[in-house]
Amino acid sequence: MSSRIASVRGFTLLEIIVVIIMLAILAAIALPKMLNFRSEAELNRVKAVSAAYQQAVSFVQIRWQVLGLEKERNDIPGYAGGQLDVNPYGFPLGTDKNAPMSKENNIGKGEKGCLALWGTLLVDPPSVSLSSVNDGSDFQAYRHRGNSKHFSECSYVLRTLGDTSTDPSQANVVIHYNAETGKVTTHIR
Repeated sequence: MSSRIASVRGFTLLEIIVVIIMLAILAAIALPKMLNFRSEAELNRVKAVSAAYQQAVSFVQIRWQVLGLEKERNDIPGYAGGQLDVNPYGFPLGTDKNAPMSKENNIGKGEKGCLALWGTLLVDPPSVSLSSVNDGSDFQAYRHRGNSKHFSECSYVLRTLGDTSTDPSQANVVIHYNAETGKVTTHIR
């Protein structure tokens, strides 16, 4: 019997360098695309939250109309556990307005009114905090005046993509609610 010795041959240094260069090129191409997927996914989530918010606002006004109401109302029955307050147009204002409403066009009591709307109108909403609190929430809420003299608008600025703007009109991604018109819009800059 003759014995054969198997020759074991490894990779040459040149082959290893070529493979490393090819992997580096692939990583350079793939990494920006993967980061872009995260941004796109986050923007799509914002659009979905905005659409859900608009649908909830529409449902509240429909409930207000079905009840035959013609003015503002505290604790509209049959919606959100009877806790939701609406303005004279049937659009949501918050959950803690005192009866009778002295400022029937203003959202809630300060920025907490915007937090209350967010939590009441949305099912399993992303986290939101007050504008003065930077606690790592997905959004920060701002209550402000609209075209009228009333504090009838809420803006929710997206924070998860690194935006640190303290002015909603300058923020990159904002969900905006106008309680006078019942419109929810998404602004992406």
